[in-house]
Amino acid sequence: MLAGKCWGLRDVRVTVPSAILRNETAVLFCHFDLEGDSLYSVKWYKGGREFYRFTPKENPAMKIFPIAGLDIEQIEGNILQ
Repeated sequence: MLAGKCWGLRDVRVTVPSAILRNETAVLFCHFDLEGDSLYSVKWYKGGREFYRFTPKENPAMKIFPIAGLDIEQIEGNILQ
């Protein structure tokens, strides 16, 4: 379901609901251990297309890319959510 590349990170866990009903909210989590390094970015994809990016050193740090059928809410959260 989720495919990607990861260099140097350990203990990466992704929590995604297996299914939701139309108009329900799903919260996606990415748990990781940077082992003292700084985070460059976290990106989420659906069908090979990026729909969300968190890059803490950029302004704005959160970017949302429109994809038909997805309604992404920009929430106040942390880098894991």
